[in-house]
Amino acid sequence: MSRRLLFIDIEWKPATAYVWRMWDENISPDQLLDAGGLLCFCAQWEGDKKEMFYSEWEHGRQAMAEAALELLSEAEAVVTYNGDKYDIPKLTGEIVLAGLSPPPQPTSIDLIKTVKKFGFVMNRLAYIGPLLKIGSKVKHEGFSLWRSVLEGDVSAQKRMKKYCIQDVKLLIQLYKRVQPFIRNHPHLGKDASECGAC
Repeated sequence: MSRRLLFIDIEWKPATAYVWRMWDENISPDQLLDAGGLLCFCAQWEGDKKEMFYSEWEHGRQAMAEAALELLSEAEAVVTYNGDKYDIPKLTGEIVLAGLSPPPQPTSIDLIKTVKKFGFVMNRLAYIGPLLKIGSKVKHEGFSLWRSVLEGDVSAQKRMKKYCIQDVKLLIQLYKRVQPFIRNHPHLGKDASECGAC
């Protein structure tokens, strides 16, 4: 199969700043202690059983950016959930900060754009997965999971890895479920016999 359809999901590290109050705060650059960044990401090629996972604690930020660049450069199309607004710009920013050349612009298949056309009461993936009976996100303790990961808690890092990987598994199942409803689905492969959407 020559078509290269990449499913990808990222988890982001929160920024740290000095603040004067707990709400309605306008943060200036000199208040910022840490701008956050890519914490980890999972990717999987269509048809492959093995997912690819990269994290700050296992690989470091530079290696994550290099891995993301390589994957995006190989992909004919990238499947995300809200990736046009979030995942893809964030990954692009990491590639810039790492001093790397930009990848070729892959075709984007952002599934939230298709889901929004269904008129459901909510579009969050945690709601859509069970609604369409394709699976659920991994439940976790909330923000304290991110905090524990940043503090080097190995158990929390394992939970974060499981959470990120499951998001990609869920993304793959959602793509299969809504593919007939994706408007202007890009042609993938050398001819129509190789394009699963044709």
